[in-house]
Amino acid sequence: MKKLIAAIALSVFAFVNAKAQSVAFKAGYTHSDIIVSPEPANIFTPKETFHAGIVIKDIKLTDKIGLQPELLYSMQGFKVAGVGNVGIHYLSVPLMVTFPVTEGLNVQVGSQVSYMVNSRVGVVSDLFSVTYNGLFHKIDAGMAAGVEFKASENISVGGRYYLGMTDVNKDFSVGNNKNFSDYFQMRNTGFQAYVSFSFGKK
Repeated sequence: MKKLIAAIALSVFAFVNAKAQSVAFKAGYTHSDIIVSPEPANIFTPKETFHAGIVIKDIKLTDKIGLQPELLYSMQGFKVAGVGNVGIHYLSVPLMVTFPVTEGLNVQVGSQVSYMVNSRVGVVSDLFSVTYNGLFHKIDAGMAAGVEFKASENISVGGRYYLGMTDVNKDFSVGNNKNFSDYFQMRNTGFQAYVSFSFGKK
C-alpha cells in the first residue's frame, strides 16, 4: 500500500512539474497538537516538531489563481502529561490553491492527505522511546490554510494551519466489548512556519 501511494504521488508530481514554473525545497517548524473529543482533563499538550519536502510552484489555473502541490515528510504528535510524548511521522501531500493579495503575498487554502510511515511512544521525556504503529490509522486527511510571502526571487516565508478531519485513533479493545475509539476521537492539528528555496526556474 505504501509503495502504491508513493508511486501515485511521484507520478502526479512528475506530471505537474512539467507545467510548473519552479520547484522549491521547503522546511520549517511545526507546532503539533491533537484534538481529543471528549477532552480527558487536559492531559494532552502540544509538541514542537518539524517538516520538510518539495513544493511544485506557480502552476497557473487562471491569470490570478494558482495550484501548489507539495510532498512533505511531516512530524505530528503530542505530549501526555506525566507520561511522555507521542510522535507520528507522515508522508504528506498538501494540494493548495493560491490567491494573490498584494505584490509578493498570497493566501493558500486546500486539502492534505497523509500516510503514516511510523509512530513512536516516548516515556519520561523520550528517555525510553519505542516504535508502536498499532495506535493510529495509516491515513489522515484534512484541510489547510495559510499565507506565504515572497521575500526575494528564490526565497519565500510562510505560515499554515492544518486541521485534521478524520479520526486517527485506531480501534483496539479496552474490555467490555468496547474499543478505545468508542470513548475518544482524535484529530491531528497544528501550525507550521517555514522557509522555501526555489530552484529550476524556467
